[in-house]
Amino acid sequence: MTDLRSDGSSDMGTDLGAEARGDFALALFVELGRELEAASFYAEAFGAERGEVHRVDGVPTSVEMRIGGMLIHVAGVDPARMPAPERGGPFFPKAPGAVSTIFHLGVDNVGTAVGQAIAAGATLRDPVQNDLYGRRVASLFDPFGHVWALVARERAGSRRAA
Repeated sequence: MTDLRSDGSSDMGTDLGAEARGDFALALFVELGRELEAASFYAEAFGAERGEVHRVDGVPTSVEMRIGGMLIHVAGVDPARMPAPERGGPFFPKAPGAVSTIFHLGVDNVGTAVGQAIAAGATLRDPVQNDLYGRRVASLFDPFGHVWALVARERAGSRRAA
């Protein structure tokens, strides 16, 4: 039995609405059973908006979220695929940074965003610094092993000439 709601309503959080079901979304995988924990972390650390929680037989399997305009499904991996990697993933990171993707998130104040994420449970990877373009940047490991690069949003006319 699958109790997915087709009307866009949510049993937790807010309805992200029809626009959240657009043509492109990203699935971010965590260890099975940690979906709601991860969703709570992303809401606290990065201000993600939580949407619908999808369940199979009453057990959460994924949570729709919107982070910086991007629809993300925070989902648990299929445990049947873990012992058979030749079947392909997706898999969750087994160690911090053991990933093939880095999430870039534009923020107004990198230092503030780093502090907020660390308070929520993130670990510092690279401290706040200027990159080659003069932007303030930093990177973090989230509690689920994913790497997040925080990059200061550019203000109109602030980009340096190359």
